[in-house]
Amino acid sequence: MGSPTDSCRGSSTTVLADLANPDSSGVGTRVQLGLIGLDRAGQFHAERLSLRPEFEVVAGCDPSGEAPRRLPGPRAADRPVYARVDELLARPDLDTVLIAGSTEHRAEWASQALEAKKHVALDVPPCASARQMRDLLAVARRTGRRLSILPTRRLGTEFRTALRIVGGDQLGPLYSARLISWGRAVPQEASGSVSGSRTADSDVDPFAFFAYQYVDQALQLLRGRPRSVFGRIFPPSTSDPAAIAFTLAIGFDPGIDALIDVNLNSGAVLQTGWMLAGARGGYSVGRIYLHDASGEICDAPVPQTDLPEIDVYGELLAFARGDSAHSASGEDAEVVMRVIDAARESSRSGQTVSLDP
Repeated sequence: MGSPTDSCRGSSTTVLADLANPDSSGVGTRVQLGLIGLDRAGQFHAERLSLRPEFEVVAGCDPSGEAPRRLPGPRAADRPVYARVDELLARPDLDTVLIAGSTEHRAEWASQALEAKKHVALDVPPCASARQMRDLLAVARRTGRRLSILPTRRLGTEFRTALRIVGGDQLGPLYSARLISWGRAVPQEASGSVSGSRTADSDVDPFAFFAYQYVDQALQLLRGRPRSVFGRIFPPSTSDPAAIAFTLAIGFDPGIDALIDVNLNSGAVLQTGWMLAGARGGYSVGRIYLHDASGEICDAPVPQTDLPEIDVYGELLAFARGDSAHSASGEDAEVVMRVIDAARESSRSGQTVSLDP
């Protein structure tokens, strides 16, 4: 599975050039974007997209029936907000749709948009199951439209540092990746948008919301196909739906595994970031550990100041224009959703679940 770093660097460079030269960006060639779903995640995207000269959010849609009076942002006062998806998709001035509404309905809305000959970008988690993701990929191929996933969960400095270490091959072939994330979830009423906080909206399944980002990161780091999953998922408390806990053990080729341990109802705060073990050394919390010629382990800090920036909306721009391969592909998402589906099955049965090739 490919690293997002190179494609992100390329698209970010394009965006910077566009902003430095308004004539080259072509205000008249803005991406005409429609937004489906105006919960906190949708509001977050609308606000930020309204500040980007490369985009024009021409309309929004809130199928929940609780649409705000208008889209947020300085240029959105006169933009219509529809209650029906088909009304939004009927607009001839739309070429790309960003879907950030209820996870339960994302696959349905995405399929409608693809059939209406619109390119589709999905916030994460992109849908409710791997089967839905496969169906969407088939519709995209049949209609000739592009389908991708907004890479909002690949932005963390710790993950990008670990990914750079893996890309540099300093550790040799990896055989283990570990991550622990314990702490109290932020109460929903005090949190910001889904994309800006660790708390999911009420219409987003909390397990899928948190598991998706970590499973996706594990697949990027280990760069292989998962073969088996063992999962234990503890339901969130009734008082705080985001306070979920789960442990996932993902097997890759023999001798290669990832362990993800998340507890958002813990009073003991522990955030390890990704810990990696390879044939020539390891990595943990911003330090790399390597064997020298005598066999002694020497450690050194890994600088984070020179990490390339990742511009999520620059990636969306490149995707909408068809300028480059998007870093978070639908094929990647299908594999992540297969792991999440298998984890649910494993938690119900108490058994390890094998994944089909």
